[in-house]
Amino acid sequence: MRQYKLLLVLTLTVLTLNPAMSALTMTVTSDMVFSGEAATLTCSVSADNGETLNAKQWQDQSGDVIGSGPGESEKNGVQYTITDLGVSGNELLNWKLVSASVTSDKQLTCFALISAEAVEVVEDSGKVEVVGLTPVNNVTTSGDSSSVSCILTGISGSDVQVEWSQGGSPLSRGSHLESKDFTETDKVAVLTVPDITSDQTYTCTFTGEAGGSVSSTVKIDHVTITAGGASGVDTGTRVTLSCVLEGADSAPIETNWFRSDGSAITGRESGFSPYTSATFKEGLGSQTDSLIIESVNKSENFTCCFVFKEGDCVEGVAELDVIVVEDEEGEGQEGDGQEGGGEGDVGGSGDDLDNDIGDGLGGETGSESSDNIDEDADQGDDDGTDEGDDDDKDLGSSGDNNTDDGADEDDLGNGASNYWRKSVWMWASSFAFILVTSRI
Repeated sequence: MRQYKLLLVLTLTVLTLNPAMSALTMTVTSDMVFSGEAATLTCSVSADNGETLNAKQWQDQSGDVIGSGPGESEKNGVQYTITDLGVSGNELLNWKLVSASVTSDKQLTCFALISAEAVEVVEDSGKVEVVGLTPVNNVTTSGDSSSVSCILTGISGSDVQVEWSQGGSPLSRGSHLESKDFTETDKVAVLTVPDITSDQTYTCTFTGEAGGSVSSTVKIDHVTITAGGASGVDTGTRVTLSCVLEGADSAPIETNWFRSDGSAITGRESGFSPYTSATFKEGLGSQTDSLIIESVNKSENFTCCFVFKEGDCVEGVAELDVIVVEDEEGEGQEGDGQEGGGEGDVGGSGDDLDNDIGDGLGGETGSESSDNIDEDADQGDDDGTDEGDDDDKDLGSSGDNNTDDGADEDDLGNGASNYWRKSVWMWASSFAFILVTSRI
């Protein structure tokens, strides 16, 4: 009986001298890595009432023990390294576990056995998530704003933060515009920068709330496009427009041409022939594309579009200035034909006049000679016949020549030719009259 009383006293004494342990705090970090990279988890335990650490242990998601102290080990085909980091302040435990070449998500658990007069086991788990991060670059020309983005995949939940930096320093406020679109599976961060005048490189960094981060660089590629148009060309002319790309980091995957109304020129259209006249040159980042238009009919702007693998379309505008020529040639030909006909009529009148004069002079002269001359009949006959015939022939020849002149004058096509024609006929008539009267 006395022994039982002594045990009860001792038990009450221990409980009185050793109050309950304070709340223990265990923290296990997580990590996000790209496939094939090493993942690092840390485990720390803190207390403030004189507790001690009796044991520690890492286990994998299958419950198999990875290790209980510093060193390397292999478990289920995965290589691990455990390192003690040292404690400070109220820490009882601070160590890390490195898992080499992670290719799939993992969950690793840290255990700690803590005691004073009593013993308590604490545990917590950390996750290793294999993620993907896709940078989306952009291509732009001077003065334009441009957007780049980073797309994080493979991480669940929304406890992720993103930060943009350039040259190792966070971007200053007001120099850019940030936006994001986070879903359960994809985390998209977008950075928009105004007034680009040169190449720019930025870094996006995603950080998980429980630890771990991944980063990627994105680039805005500044290029120039020089468009060659055509000015002052006549309708129906065959022209070649061109666009010269310079300063590109990579070759465009295709080039498209568009009319001013936005419709695409497919390359199979009649009268249009788009083609690459100078292929992409590394180093210079240059390429020339051209568009042949077989027969232009109006002034119009044509847009060339260099398409890159990122999906960006960098544009240049080639201006086509066409001079529309009115179809006056047909009207002129029709007028010339009318004028030619008029001159032909005048020529015909001249021929008729020649014939009238020739006939009148020849007939009347012969008649008057035979009636009025009483000289020798033979001589009169000879004179009348010879001279009359000669006169008729001369005048007839003159008429023929003048007919030819009238035909030649068809080409003159003006009123002056009629005036000179009449003058010639008057001169010929006077000459014939004088000749006849002189003989009388």
